[in-house]
Amino acid sequence: MKNLKNRFILIAILTNCLIGTLATAQQLPEFSQYINNDYLLNPAIAGTKDYAPVTVSARMQWVGFNNAPNTQIASIHGALTKNVGLGFSVINATAGPTASTSMQLAYSYRIKINEKTKLSFGVAPMLIQQSLQKDKMTLDEQNDNTFNRISGKTMIADVNAGVYLYGSKYFISLSVPQLMENKVRLGDALFTERLKRTYVLYGGYDFKVKEKFVLTPSALIKAIEGGAPIQFDVNFKATYNKFIWLGLSYRGSASSNFNETAVASLGVMKYNFVFGYSFDYSLANISTYSSGSHEVFLTYRISCKKKESLAKETSTAPAAAPVDTPVIPTPKETITAPTETPTTTPATKEEPK
Repeated sequence: MKNLKNRFILIAILTNCLIGTLATAQQLPEFSQYINNDYLLNPAIAGTKDYAPVTVSARMQWVGFNNAPNTQIASIHGALTKNVGLGFSVINATAGPTASTSMQLAYSYRIKINEKTKLSFGVAPMLIQQSLQKDKMTLDEQNDNTFNRISGKTMIADVNAGVYLYGSKYFISLSVPQLMENKVRLGDALFTERLKRTYVLYGGYDFKVKEKFVLTPSALIKAIEGGAPIQFDVNFKATYNKFIWLGLSYRGSASSNFNETAVASLGVMKYNFVFGYSFDYSLANISTYSSGSHEVFLTYRISCKKKESLAKETSTAPAAAPVDTPVIPTPKETITAPTETPTTTPATKEEPK
């Protein structure tokens, strides 16, 4: 009986730790390439580009650890009309015996503030499937009743929301993932937790240093409700001739004395394709056991600007001015039109005298 009680306590602690981890940090997967796919941060960004990006990415975190976190992402978004945008994304994340697959469908609506600034509002219903792969866990007694009460999978619905202010050279994004903070259950009510509402503030500005050289500094601040440390990122991205770019980032949090991770990234853009790679190197003690994290992505940009511009020109172009052309009378008009005939006085013959 005592051993059973100890096992029950151990399993409860383990399960609560797993659920707690999923519900706080790991339900919003860590990724460094949001600079090139910012739609993943905010549903309001759907449809705000001149193109519709189709992106796939993969991240291997903390290489060197067994069962370290791995993340795969696929997303697409674009403009449906002049003011409406749609987006869709699928995120699969695994860490040890836990796994999470989420899908979201985003809707955005844009309004024009002035000639250079627009404001977009977005909302994205989200469905999450979380699972505990019990076959990857080893217990002294595999038939433990308490352990068997934990179900392998659970489904959670929630909502992401955000606003996005942007112009030709700057952007400010504020989003709130997991707005509803719905419950997470694995099994019966003994093991429950809630999703944690998160606030993400992100902004940047494009500086044109030279004719073909653009420098884009940006910053991100992420705060999780419930007392979790605030995370911040500082990024610098340099782009040359809209072809190649290099990036440096620094990620820290209030709990790590402001030195956690350094990120280096690079990428190329050609023929509507964008390929990027980033390497995260931890500045904390974990670097002793891990060689870092790797992330790659590939994007294909479906061009929309030409079609929009053509539609705009068609709807706003002034009507062609009438051209003065000579009117050629028809035969009918020739017959009926009055004509002026010369009148001549007949010559009179002079009679001989």
